[in-house]
Amino acid sequence: MEPFTICNALIANEGKEFRGGVTIDAQGMIERVFHGDEYPSGCKMVDAGGAYLLPGAIDEHVHFREPGLTRKGDVESESKAAVAGGITSYMDMPNTKPATLSRAAIEARASAATGRSYANFAFHLGASSNNLDEIRNVDCTVVPAVKVFMGASTGNMQVEAEALLPIFQASPLPILTHCESDLLIGCNLDDAKQRYGDAIPFKEHAAIRSDVACLESVKTAVRLARQSHARLHIMHVSSALEAQYLEELKGQGEERVSAETCPHYFTFSANDYKHFGGKIKCNPSIKYREDREAIVRGLAEGLFATIGSDHAPHLLEEKAAPYASCPSGIPSVQYALVATMELVAKKKLSATDVARLYAHAPADLYGVEKRGYIREGFYADLVLLQKYRRAQRNDAAIGKCGWSPYEELSFHYKVKSTFVNGELVWEAGRGIVGAPRGMALRFKRER
Repeated sequence: MEPFTICNALIANEGKEFRGGVTIDAQGMIERVFHGDEYPSGCKMVDAGGAYLLPGAIDEHVHFREPGLTRKGDVESESKAAVAGGITSYMDMPNTKPATLSRAAIEARASAATGRSYANFAFHLGASSNNLDEIRNVDCTVVPAVKVFMGASTGNMQVEAEALLPIFQASPLPILTHCESDLLIGCNLDDAKQRYGDAIPFKEHAAIRSDVACLESVKTAVRLARQSHARLHIMHVSSALEAQYLEELKGQGEERVSAETCPHYFTFSANDYKHFGGKIKCNPSIKYREDREAIVRGLAEGLFATIGSDHAPHLLEEKAAPYASCPSGIPSVQYALVATMELVAKKKLSATDVARLYAHAPADLYGVEKRGYIREGFYADLVLLQKYRRAQRNDAAIGKCGWSPYEELSFHYKVKSTFVNGELVWEAGRGIVGAPRGMALRFKRER
């Protein structure tokens, strides 16, 4: 590739904002980061036009539906949506069909993504009640983490209670948990059926998959992590109760437990079920206004280490079904970064906070090699974000399912350009540019 320089950018990186640019070499690496107008001569120039330049987002939490559910999405279609949203690397979840429970399954998925993915990729290993040897012998250089469904899952991905501690003890990698109590959810669902019969309104989802159901499971996960000395990362925290508990853990100096939240939890609330219905049904549920406000405060106060999109596409006709048969999940990877930047527009976060939550922190947590920062010698995974004078709707959803509730919202930022490994892969007004450039992520860390 031809070396080039991005100039006239507002760089947000490692806690600092400054005017400057970066030079990318012929291998797609960042050769130089400079301040002001000290542009190198004799190099192709890309004028950022004053747009924010951030490290490309690393989305630790997507469900691209391949293998097994490719009518909803696949590596190619969903990675296009990712780069359209400024996501340059993703980590795909293991609850596929069949589930990703072995080294062979990881290798098969990586092989299938090679040459088809527009963003860099990795695949989490799933935990089940009978794959302890696979967890113990996982290749830590290619797998980011082990995902444990501690309740509210399907098939053989749900782990029996007696198998949890051995998994926590065996994993050499961070453990990611989906924390909800099936027992409490079942009781809440029975109560809703008694009151509404088969016509349960979607607004009841917040009460059925309640904050208490989440908190009880989170506390179990923390207890197991302390007992086993495991590195625990709690996924998709959705409630004020959980945020309060995270604050308590922070006050206790707990360093081996961290948490993620997702844009839908600080964008929507239970009030929005009236308009969106099943389109915003997800697990854990979108809860109440006070929960949304607590998530925003938690982001500002450092209670959350990371943000993940939890991109989970379903067909519109599936989401139009009644509550009991409507699948849970929101297609969101294309809008997650701009939804997070909306907190910058509202002065709830800074652009450097966004870079930390969506790039630096996941790179550090998983030990991603040479990505997640705008640094000399790192891969040139970059995103330019242009601010609108007034909030506007962004581009239509380009994932395979062809819709997202975020399409109906207005944002103050849009993705102007996305670069993966130094190559332009998305440009506003042009769309996808060129061939897939994604590489397999590599990891280097200690437990």
